[in-house]
Amino acid sequence: MSIQLGQPIVVENKPGVAGALAATQIARAPADGYSILLNASGAFINMVLRSGFKYNPSNECTPIASVAQAPVVLVVNNDLPANDVNDFIRLAKDKPDSISYGSDGLAGTTQLSAEFFSKIAGIRMLHVPFKGAGPSVMATVAGQVNANFPTLPSAMAMIRAKRVKPLAVSGLTRTKILPDVPTFEELGHRGFDFLCWFGFVGPKGIAPSIVERLNAATQQSLQQPEVIKSIQNQGMEVKLSTPTEWLHFMMKDAKNIERMAKVSNLQIS
Repeated sequence: MSIQLGQPIVVENKPGVAGALAATQIARAPADGYSILLNASGAFINMVLRSGFKYNPSNECTPIASVAQAPVVLVVNNDLPANDVNDFIRLAKDKPDSISYGSDGLAGTTQLSAEFFSKIAGIRMLHVPFKGAGPSVMATVAGQVNANFPTLPSAMAMIRAKRVKPLAVSGLTRTKILPDVPTFEELGHRGFDFLCWFGFVGPKGIAPSIVERLNAATQQSLQQPEVIKSIQNQGMEVKLSTPTEWLHFMMKDAKNIERMAKVSNLQIS
């Protein structure tokens, strides 16, 4: 994007509270287009849950452009005697609460996905939270937990190395990244259409002309072959949008998160 905008871009990592600290800092920044946030679905889930399902993107930020999206993937330890989702469900039903899953923390993408799947599949699993997606995926590899529901980028390296078994992905259609892995939807587990995503937002009130320029720079960057390849190598697919399309997507996703959380009885204090 620095090439398209004709000026350098400084990337500042702001970890903490599942991305909420970074979102708070951006919300307080001047609405001049010089401070923007690469928002992620994990932080978005946290904000929706913490708001008591009252979080409205149109009131909180200026949508700029979507960047990429990827499914959640059910992966299991190689030694678990489950080679497909039906095997996994049978194991979980035979011994309720004996199948454990690792998560990236409380009330995040992994726990929301796992608890939602538990409800629609009629099973009970033991939740073991870790401090981040990386440690939870490695715990699955090591057999400390039986399963995991990470985003595909978080598990991609271990899937490629065949150190975990991918059984199914979220979304309405199969991902091009793992074309042989079925969706939960096609296996009869309806409603698991959640996708993880990344996209740019800014403080509320950025001028439309600035938003248009930032959106154009984003779209031009995302059409470069080397950028597309880099995103795909991380387990994601490029997702282009206008600012309006991006806002509508986030608002729809907030409702989807609310639906999944209520089905799962998942709350955050």
